[in-house]
Amino acid sequence: MSQAVGLFCIAADAVEGPQIAFDGLPLVGRVLLELESHAIEHAEAMDVHLRYTPEGYAGPDDPGVLMRGQLVGQVLRSRPLFMVTRDGANTEWDSMPSDEYHVKGKSMA
Repeated sequence: MSQAVGLFCIAADAVEGPQIAFDGLPLVGRVLLELESHAIEHAEAMDVHLRYTPEGYAGPDDPGVLMRGQLVGQVLRSRPLFMVTRDGANTEWDSMPSDEYHVKGKSMA
């Protein structure tokens, strides 16, 4: 296993942004249920796939993009992570920072 350390994850904040779209689909700060509906429509219209996180968040079927939830007030909003798989990990899920498994101190896993 490599001990090399470097940038492997960039997270967009659901409130502060920046605003990011994937193939025309806005990903940042969306109500997660609304994003899911739009992601399904987009996938059908573009004849592409989408994928779900273990928590049930829908997003682009791209190994470098992971959709996360960020609690904003009482609403869970979309917060994409842009990742590369770290050395010694099988997938980007294995590389995800441990802080991403919690929202306001509550486990999301």
